[in-house]
Formats: sequence, C-alpha cells, structure tokens
Amino acid sequence: MEKLNSEQTGRLIDLLCPLVGLRGEVDGKVVELVDILDEGPGGQPGIALMEAGVDRSIQTNQYGDPLSRHSRVRTLPVMSEVEPDLHPVLRALIPEDVLRRCREELSGD
Repeated sequence: MEKLNSEQTGRLIDLLCPLVGLRGEVDGKVVELVDILDEGPGGQPGIALMEAGVDRSIQTNQYGDPLSRHSRVRTLPVMSEVEPDLHPVLRALIPEDVLRRCREELSGD
C-alpha cells in the first residue's frame, strides 16, 4: 500500500468528505459511504461503508442476547493494498470527476 504524506491525506479527505451519504452498488450490494476516517486500517486514511438494504443482522450484547438489528459497517483503506491507486471499491463508488481529482492529488499535479 502506498503511504500518503500528511498533505496528500488532508487533500484527499477534503475531496471525499462531501461524498458522505453517497450510495452506490459494489459487488451486487448497495452501500452507503458513512464516514471518511483520518486514520483507518493500517494507520492510513480510510472509509466506512454501510450495507444498505433489508438484510440487517441482529446485534447482540456481550452475553449473546439479541438487542437490535443493525446494518453492517465495513472500513476500508482509501489506498489499494496491491496497486498505487485508490481502493477498487472506492473507485467504483465515487463520481468520475472526484476520482480524477483524487488521482491528480496522488500524482502531485
């Protein structure tokens, strides 16, 4: 995974924050971008995606007793772990113009 400097991190977060609430389909599931994380997986910036839909799992307490239904939230790094680009899920979700601007920030243009 490509390490981002603090300047790149700040600019990427600024570009992605207005997209909180964005919904899209990724791998056949509808997801919603619910948060942009300053420090996500691996200590790098991340995103939090919530699965939208009717299949909500039952949340339990520490004893395993059911409490309520909730949507699953996943956190992913902003950067791909296998290529020097944004994470593929993020690339599939965000609008093309924002993707282009994020890539410009990463390349230093």
